[in-house]
Amino acid sequence: MALIDAAGELLVEQGWAQVTSVAVCARAALTRGAFTHHFDGLPELFAVVLEHRYEEIAARVEAEGDPTSIVELLERTWAVNREPEFKVVLEAWLAGANDADLARTLDPVIANFAKLIGPDRWSELLADEHARSFYLAAREALLGLAWGHAVNRGMPVPHTDLVLDHLTTNARAHDARLGH
Repeated sequence: MALIDAAGELLVEQGWAQVTSVAVCARAALTRGAFTHHFDGLPELFAVVLEHRYEEIAARVEAEGDPTSIVELLERTWAVNREPEFKVVLEAWLAGANDADLARTLDPVIANFAKLIGPDRWSELLADEHARSFYLAAREALLGLAWGHAVNRGMPVPHTDLVLDHLTTNARAHDARLGH
């Protein structure tokens, strides 16, 4: 677990391209032998770090239960996306897009997570086509804000509140129309 935690911390602090097995071992206070005993290389470690992050998000989603409104669903989505540790997810997606070998290792982990948090999970809440379309657009906007936070070293981008206010206003309108 020390290697996973160390790699996750370094990914948030330094980004994917800067994390090395030597740095992970130093952060975990373990030897390279410990690293190679558990992992064939960084891609496997990164997949486990990503899976660990997804498991934390999944546990949170399960513990919170199903949202009762689109506003609540957006608030929960943003709560996860704005956490500093969400940068691990963003870093993984980008690194996998740029590295075919890494993508082969990460793709199954990402596919499992997509099932967990996809709109089909909340099919009753998003049964209305307009509500579903709105949520998908809003989720992408929240991901954009998460990217902005990551690029801005964890700080909100200047227009964060404007975007969140706009999304919340529209989510309330959808909720009112649907009687939530």
